[in-house]
Amino acid sequence: MRNGKRMFFLVVLGVWLLGSVSQLAADFKVDIGVNIPYYVGVTTDDGDVGDALDWVFLVPDVKLNWLHNLGPVRLGGGVRLWTFIIQSMAYPILTAEADVGPFTLNANAGGGLFLFFGLYNSIDTAGVFIPELSAAYRFTDSFSVGTGGLFVFAPEVQDLSSFAYVGTVFARFTIRPD
Repeated sequence: MRNGKRMFFLVVLGVWLLGSVSQLAADFKVDIGVNIPYYVGVTTDDGDVGDALDWVFLVPDVKLNWLHNLGPVRLGGGVRLWTFIIQSMAYPILTAEADVGPFTLNANAGGGLFLFFGLYNSIDTAGVFIPELSAAYRFTDSFSVGTGGLFVFAPEVQDLSSFAYVGTVFARFTIRPD
């Protein structure tokens, strides 16, 4: 049954993305960012363990989105790529985004299918889902800085009350090909 749910999710996501591409060539967006994690933690039934990081390291990322413009909110799908230089990971995402004055509020939900490349190369289907929330201040249409939280849920391993989380600050360049 688990493989059936995964396959259903992948088929629905694939059909939705194909529909988005055919209708929204002008709403394609690429975000290239550099993230600095500042807090890491885990929440379980036994409690919460987390701490601020004592050292700084950069985590580059790329996000490709096709977005439907629905007035004040943009909805769509795409791919999220994180790289640790020698190892990278990409996975599909669904995105909701809104501009409030000079701020951009963003919510992503991704996972289910992962492409790993670098020292370890594999395509894996896993019951791991990664929602994200962020708020960014736009200095220009193509540059913003902000903060956000990333959560990692593995419901096949633990129930939804157990998850990992990471707080980050970031700088992001946005490219919108016309």
